[in-house]
Amino acid sequence: MTNVRVASTDEIVQGKGKEFDVKGTKIALFNVGGKYYAIEALCRHQDGSLAPGRTHGEIVECPLHSWHYNLTTGKLIDYVDGVNLLTYPVKVEENQIYVEI
Repeated sequence: MTNVRVASTDEIVQGKGKEFDVKGTKIALFNVGGKYYAIEALCRHQDGSLAPGRTHGEIVECPLHSWHYNLTTGKLIDYVDGVNLLTYPVKVEENQIYVEI
């Protein structure tokens, strides 16, 4: 696994997410209270991007059909048991955000 620079901290607005292609993997990067989370970008329901979803603490809501995922664990918290998205470690150094892929 390697750390890949994805964005600068000023690119990810507080409470919002942004989608990136990192080494062929679509990742949604979120800023929640100044803490950054990286999760697979596509909802398991109908492959909608989570990046424009609303955050509620460490939960992101898919904007298409309101499925909710935990940003820390990737676990779907409603509807279907056993559905998980991959999450990725995030590191911030000198206002640069790195994701471990």
